[in-house]
Amino acid sequence: MSPPAVAIRGGACPFCEGHEAIAGREILAWHAPEPRVDGHSWRVRVVPNRLPALRVESHYGEPTDSLFHSLGGLGAHEVIIESPDHYASWSTMKASDLWTTLWAWRERMRDLRRDIRLKSFLVVKNVGAAAGATLDHPHSQLVALPFVPQHLEEEMASARAAHLNTGVCAYCTVIEREIGASTRLVSSDAQTIAFAPFAARVPFETWVMSRTHGAAFDEQTDEALGAIAERLSDTMRRLDLALGTPPHTVLLHTAPVGEADRASYHWHLEIIPRLVAESGLAWDGGIHINPVAPEDAARYLRDSRL
Repeated sequence: MSPPAVAIRGGACPFCEGHEAIAGREILAWHAPEPRVDGHSWRVRVVPNRLPALRVESHYGEPTDSLFHSLGGLGAHEVIIESPDHYASWSTMKASDLWTTLWAWRERMRDLRRDIRLKSFLVVKNVGAAAGATLDHPHSQLVALPFVPQHLEEEMASARAAHLNTGVCAYCTVIEREIGASTRLVSSDAQTIAFAPFAARVPFETWVMSRTHGAAFDEQTDEALGAIAERLSDTMRRLDLALGTPPHTVLLHTAPVGEADRASYHWHLEIIPRLVAESGLAWDGGIHINPVAPEDAARYLRDSRL
């Protein structure tokens, strides 16, 4: 059984089992037909964010000012409660439970795609106060937007240009190169790969990808999600062992709604440890100073005993 819910600002943790009414209306859940061996009755729950940035009931509207654009808060903002155990983490959870988290992401995206007003999805997981988390209980957030955010537009434009020049997906080429060289490789198998990207922005930045080309996360099969869950479990254990359970952010990058860029874009997960503060160069110039070479970080993670 899990330890009792931890008091948060004078009250019980709203995400712990037994406090479902506090967390809010259940949108999606994986309920066991009967209590599991560990005593829990559910594995994952999705609820609306209690302070949503966006709402499906809102209207996007049109800018009314040529200089100061102001639009309505149309979209969706949901919380994925990843475990009934307050003390669980991706490095301690079983891969099968990580799979359930990925399953919840996928199913919510599939459902939200039915709203033709929504154009893209963001999934963000913050762990630790230094990463911006306000609750320790394992959770992630899904945001559905009525537009494509700038960072994704730029990422897709680069991928599109590379595909136009070479005829192949640049991400698939990166995967081949990283496996071939192995200097930035953390781990891999026939289906997945974890590696430190060549232009890592922060120490120990790590990407997890499927070796099978695919632009949209929500089109992945149960089997594909299982392979990614295994790779994530392995990667997070390595990071926690090497860095002492660091605060970090996990970002899902997935193609927006529609048929464009399916050949050039490749969905992936980015794990961003929060070990150093962002400098002014990063904020204003997009220039990241990383004191740890990705080759050194990858070697350190490869050598971490699991």
